[in-house]
Amino acid sequence: MATKEDVINALNTALSEELAAIIQYMYHHVMATGRESPAIADMFRKFAMDEMKHAYWLAERVDFLGGVPTTKVADVKLSKDLTQMLHDNRQAEIEAGAMYKGYMKLAREADDHVTAHELLEILEDEEGHLRDLGAVLG
Repeated sequence: MATKEDVINALNTALSEELAAIIQYMYHHVMATGRESPAIADMFRKFAMDEMKHAYWLAERVDFLGGVPTTKVADVKLSKDLTQMLHDNRQAEIEAGAMYKGYMKLAREADDHVTAHELLEILEDEEGHLRDLGAVLG
């Protein structure tokens, strides 16, 4: 059976990943160049803002559950090639989806249905990002 501490640790891992996503999307927004870059850069900016909301909620939830929100940032993939940016971000969204599905299950096992519900909302955003990145990549 999962515990509250397990949920806090999972949320802190997710927070670390979201902090990295914010940096990655912001960097890609600024560094995107090329013919198609204005629309894609705008998409990156929007996604960075979405990830910021996720990070904020995760930090608040960790605090509410009695933990200390992490300031550790997971690995960030930086590129100056627009196509590589899209591929890196798509892969990150795939990994985020898998992570959140596992953490939703963990939260339910810990009888923390509020966390599971909120993680589902974050997962919906991540799947939207994945859909949009896939559409741009074709």
